[in-house]
Amino acid sequence: MPRTGTKPVETYSDDVFVLVVLLAVAAVAALIVGLVGLTGRLRPNRWVGVRNDQTLRDDALWRTANRVAGPAVIAAGAIFAGGACATGGSGSPWGYAYFAGTLVAGVFLAGFGALQGARAASIQAHLQTGLVASTPGVHTAGDTTAAGTADGSAATEDGTAAEACGVSGGCGSCALAGLCTSHSH
Repeated sequence: MPRTGTKPVETYSDDVFVLVVLLAVAAVAALIVGLVGLTGRLRPNRWVGVRNDQTLRDDALWRTANRVAGPAVIAAGAIFAGGACATGGSGSPWGYAYFAGTLVAGVFLAGFGALQGARAASIQAHLQTGLVASTPGVHTAGDTTAAGTADGSAATEDGTAAEACGVSGGCGSCALAGLCTSHSH
């Protein structure tokens, strides 16, 4: 005798499967791009990486930007992978919410990494062209005047501003270690 008053269970498997596949593909792509960028082996191209006028013009800036963006892109890939598991395992309308939340979080994180990469490339470009000396509050290794201090006075007794930073061989003002260059003023 058939049951009366029972509702058929709705399944979301077909729709959710497509979302899981999309997140899985995004996860694999982000993980690969992030790892290749982090290792400095991502070559300038039309499709992926931190792409702006500076990075496309100079290979060193391209590598710097993508090395800085790499960890955030890898983390976005991990978020996409986790979201694919959560979306696929939900079996309910919550799968759609997991998908949307994962998509927003992953894209935001990857975008943040790209922004930081572009900023690092901009800093490196300024260091390469010597524009740092005219930037208030920033000085380079080998400064004999405390460039960037409000009164222009020497930062240490011997007048070496870079030593006042507490980092020998560099000023410590850089966002990235190893980008400081020696300039005599």
